[in-house]
Amino acid sequence: MKNSLLAIIILFSTFGFSQENSAETPKIAVKVPQGETIILKGVSIKFMEVLEDSRCPEGVDCIWAGRAIVKVKVTANGKSEEKLLIFGEIRPGEEKNTNLYSSANFAINGLSLTPYPTAESAGNINNYTLLVCEEKNN
Repeated sequence: MKNSLLAIIILFSTFGFSQENSAETPKIAVKVPQGETIILKGVSIKFMEVLEDSRCPEGVDCIWAGRAIVKVKVTANGKSEEKLLIFGEIRPGEEKNTNLYSSANFAINGLSLTPYPTAESAGNINNYTLLVCEEKNN
């Protein structure tokens, strides 16, 4: 009887503690193939080009983790602006920036650049895709 009571107490306390943690809302990424344009929340985003991809390939030991720099054209409210996004390491004097657009209600940010280089593909990637997402501003 004591074992049954102990098992019930443990079972209910587990459920009680699991309810305290709220789940983080997952980010839904939108793919923007290189050279193409998407419209997200009325904001036009064109992935123009990859200026640098020095990310350390998977399966290779590197001294520097590397980075990728992409050029994106953002058009909102009749105004166009070219932005450089840096994914990975930054150099002294640089600022890490993945923000494409911000308003009072939401922001559009770059998440990553795919594909990630491998030892076989390093320097030979032709079909890049930029992943972007919308985040609500509080």
